[in-house]
Amino acid sequence: MLGGIAAGLSGALADVAAHLNPIFYLFVPYWTLILSALVLSPVTVLLPQFIQGKLTWPSSKDAPDIWIVHGKKYNLKPWYKSHPGGEFALRAAKGSDCTGLFESYHVFTDREVLLKTLARYEIKEEGETKVDEPAMVFYDAFYEDLKGIVREYFKGKGKNAHKMTSPHIALCFVAWVTMWAMIYSILFHDAMWCIPFVGVLSWYLTGNVMHDASHNAFVADPTLNRVLSHAAFPYGVNVTSWHIQHVMSHHIYTNEEDDVDLFHFEPVIILKPGENSVNLVLHVLRLLFILSTAIPHLTFVVPYGVLFGQVDPMNGHSMYDRVKAIKAHRAELKWEMIVEVLALLAFYFACWWQHGAIKAVCVQMSIYTISSYLFCFFTQVSHLQKECLQDPQALKGQSFARRQVASSMDFAPDSAFWGHISGGLNTQAIHHCFPSVSAMHLRALYPAFRKVCKKHGVLLKEAPSLRSFVWGFVQFAN
Repeated sequence: MLGGIAAGLSGALADVAAHLNPIFYLFVPYWTLILSALVLSPVTVLLPQFIQGKLTWPSSKDAPDIWIVHGKKYNLKPWYKSHPGGEFALRAAKGSDCTGLFESYHVFTDREVLLKTLARYEIKEEGETKVDEPAMVFYDAFYEDLKGIVREYFKGKGKNAHKMTSPHIALCFVAWVTMWAMIYSILFHDAMWCIPFVGVLSWYLTGNVMHDASHNAFVADPTLNRVLSHAAFPYGVNVTSWHIQHVMSHHIYTNEEDDVDLFHFEPVIILKPGENSVNLVLHVLRLLFILSTAIPHLTFVVPYGVLFGQVDPMNGHSMYDRVKAIKAHRAELKWEMIVEVLALLAFYFACWWQHGAIKAVCVQMSIYTISSYLFCFFTQVSHLQKECLQDPQALKGQSFARRQVASSMDFAPDSAFWGHISGGLNTQAIHHCFPSVSAMHLRALYPAFRKVCKKHGVLLKEAPSLRSFVWGFVQFAN
């Protein structure tokens, strides 16, 4: 029996060596560990927690028809079909305090008109209908001046001039067609030379299409934005759970306790000074491994955790439980998450059918590793810097816009190359203030943005070099 197991392992290792580029050999033990843990988790995690009564399936009772804006309750369900930003944007915010979304996504609409529109849907009940006002100030002179420069820049350019430009849309379409042509070549013609290009193209589509579309910034039509947000499939994130993480949590509470992005690496890496620190060599190694699976984590592990609500035995938290309205988000968005996961599993099955299990895993994980590194570099490094985290006491009294600038470290904001390859995410400070403006316009807006920050005494952080930018992240993560 032991001889048979040894022979099987030997054959499996031979298959891995035959189908995997040597550059990825180092990752094989790590991939084996995490894939085994994931496959076994229904028995090792879900079943015990189900028996203990800890699992909770999302229920419609957890998503009341309530939206909170500036301390007032509204029922926006009757406005689903009329909302210019689309039905999904309202559904995704259902059951939550969406003051931050209201203030940051309506740059080009008169605020008084917006408030009058909301008033038609206010919930009128006997007794007190107001809830506590958000602790964060969203309306201040700094933010109004910033909105002024954006309105002035797009003045006279057409109603939807702040969306993605036509030449760039065409370029993104070429990238999408090229990516799928290469995926086809890998599956049916064994064109393994395409693997790094698919990894790079999937990031390009994630940064330039998915990200903009998830903010309704790619095109004017919200339904089309929703479709295009899946442009990086099958090597992008689960778009629905990403909306919870990115739009509902990270964009409003950047680098604060309610920002789930601060907790993705736990318990291996804890983003607090002095906690779980190791020597530099070990730290670089653990970063090398953990960051290599960022996309698979967001594509499968996150929706899996959000849907079942299991408690991670390693850190004692369920997925995204730091999001105050997570129960409502789970209940309202569960079917979209399920459909995305099933589509991904269908793609995996096609790969397995065509390549066999081991070869399919080698190919897919190789692509994921490349796309994951690019994803982490362009989305995480800007915020995870020592200078970008403030003491909670220091945040009191700071407005939303000031917090967004304080929580970002921009890199080469005047560079057309970095702006293009990053999908504009090298200018996170201005992007966080205006998420509905396509990232392709941020470089042109940046000089005026600098001036307004200077006028109001707001420190705008720009990394002096690529080396310092990356090294700052490496140090902070330890």
